[in-house]
Amino acid sequence: MLEWLNALSAAEAQARFLTCCGSTAFASRLAAARPFADRSALAAAADAIWASLAPADWHEAFAAHPRIGSKKDVAQKSAATRAWSEGEQAGMDAASADVASRLAEANAAYEARFGHIYLVCATGRSAEELLAVCLSRLGNAPDVELRVAAEEQRKITHLRLEKLLTPMAKITTHVLDTAQGRPAAGVPVTLERLDPEPAEIGRGVTDDDGRLRTLVPDGAPARAGTYRITFDVAAYDDRGFFPRVAIEFVVRDAAQHHHVPLLLSPFGYSTYRGS
Repeated sequence: MLEWLNALSAAEAQARFLTCCGSTAFASRLAAARPFADRSALAAAADAIWASLAPADWHEAFAAHPRIGSKKDVAQKSAATRAWSEGEQAGMDAASADVASRLAEANAAYEARFGHIYLVCATGRSAEELLAVCLSRLGNAPDVELRVAAEEQRKITHLRLEKLLTPMAKITTHVLDTAQGRPAAGVPVTLERLDPEPAEIGRGVTDDDGRLRTLVPDGAPARAGTYRITFDVAAYDDRGFFPRVAIEFVVRDAAQHHHVPLLLSPFGYSTYRGS
């Protein structure tokens, strides 16, 4: 089951593990600890490495996370981290303005006291609960709180390692230039998820066959929802009527492969759900 992970180069494995925990020392050492016989062996190695790291390495991992409740922080992260953080902080989507404001204040107070962001395994927690946990931890001594935050990071790492090993939804495209009767190579393509609000998931450029093999970045979790795929047609041919083509579609079953081709001509285009 872990053959693909064990077969990655050291650099590739380290990059994957960095999406699960932002400590470079952790990711490097976990990559070097391969091969893993099964998920339990991977989890045990991750725990042992995390426990052996210095506080500076823990702080590096903490800093890789967006602040709880801060959409601006989430938007600044990589595509994979952004997608995972949005899912983990889904409880904030229903937060009232009052709770969101109080949490922002609690975040600031926490950082002033402890010198790092408020870190909590937010999966499955409501906005009110996330606020209450933050306020309750403000009374901890700094050395105690560092250990508490490290344990929360350990929980997050476990969840993300599981996501890393879970098959991802695959979204692909193929652009055909019907006027020229050939694949459209070199078309820049961007994928966004539109709910709860627009967020870029991935981007790429069509290859010589006009294909983009995947638009979901490695390590990003599968998720149902409404998506928009945008083709920068003008970058391919600026003589056409449509400089940009945007197609919105709904992913209801994230386990399925979603292929969204574009048949392009100077004065028109068409699309369909492919396979």
